[in-house]
Amino acid sequence: MIKTEKKKISDAEFERQWRKAKQTPVDEPAAIDAFYKNGEVHVRLATGWEFSFPPRHLREFERASEKDLKSIELLGRYTLTCEPLDVDISIGGLLLELLGEKFVTAQAARRNGRAKTEKKKVSSRANGKLGGRPSKTGAK
Repeated sequence: MIKTEKKKISDAEFERQWRKAKQTPVDEPAAIDAFYKNGEVHVRLATGWEFSFPPRHLREFERASEKDLKSIELLGRYTLTCEPLDVDISIGGLLLELLGEKFVTAQAARRNGRAKTEKKKVSSRANGKLGGRPSKTGAK
């Protein structure tokens, strides 16, 4: 379940945050469509990928009616919204929830570890001059 915390803010504060968000570059998956159909929420990403999920797997939709779920749509390109329930969930947050945070973190670390940068080469050479990697204790 996605853990969210609701905070009430004024309309003026919402407008200020909305203007700021529109100007801030986003490093998050962008969606081009979102809708509820046949018991599932469907999301189409700008990259061409699509995913769907049963809404009852999210705490925010546990008690939602069919009518509520049919109002699910996108708010901008990065947020799934359901106006009758006052629910807004980031597309990136949804993907993280669906894939699992540990899996995503592990995959990112694995991918980043493969990077061949000049900084890594320099560091490796410097460590080699110091005698390289220490031998394992008990190893022959």
